Amino acid sequence: MKYRALALTSVLLSALVPVAAHAHASGGGCATTAAKLAAPLQLSLPPEAKITSKQLAVEVDIGSDGRVRALQIDQSSGDPAVDLNARQALQGASYDPPQAGCVVYSGGLHLIYELPAPAAAQAPTPAALDPHCTPYVLAFLTPDPRDRKRTGTAVVAVELDAAGTQTAAPALRKSTGSPALDAAALRIARGGQYGFLRGSRCTPQPFTYNLELTFQ
Repeated sequence: MKYRALALTSVLLSALVPVAAHAHASGGGCATTAAKLAAPLQLSLPPEAKITSKQLAVEVDIGSDGRVRALQIDQSSGDPAVDLNARQALQGASYDPPQAGCVVYSGGLHLIYELPAPAAAQAPTPAALDPHCTPYVLAFLTPDPRDRKRTGTAVVAVELDAAGTQTAAPALRKSTGSPALDAAALRIARGGQYGFLRGSRCTPQPFTYNLELTFQ
């Protein structure tokens, strides 16, 4: 039985705020990078797959330690078995979380796999937005220089409206154990810019985003 490999054609990392805001690097020699797969991941398509779409799109919410916090199919292949295999493979994959200076934080990732042309040609139909899910968030942060002798992970609740604008002061949900780092986490969250992944089928809506910040 010969399986066909699917090509990962796009990783959409831009949000509703300027990309340049994410390119700022702080001092101390730490890199500023976007979220990505730690290694290329090929998905395979069994010959009996009954696909009806040209693309399979998946959204992944990555924690500050690289774990998958949540994952949802944004555009189905049309075959539940193919979607399930993709979900399981991507849930088990390794990811590099986004990083700004010497702070690693949580963020969203949009992955698109090209599918072979469906056996039966179908007229394309506009994809409707789904009001029952929320697209994952990209945060654009600019941490201040700090004493790197202190390390730890904080979780900060950030209240966002449908445009990704903060509607209340961030609140600490998990402490690093250091008052100084906790204060820095709140300051970073308050000064951040937030946006939803482009290409998402989910309707933007107000919600509380749990921003993870790991101070290295």
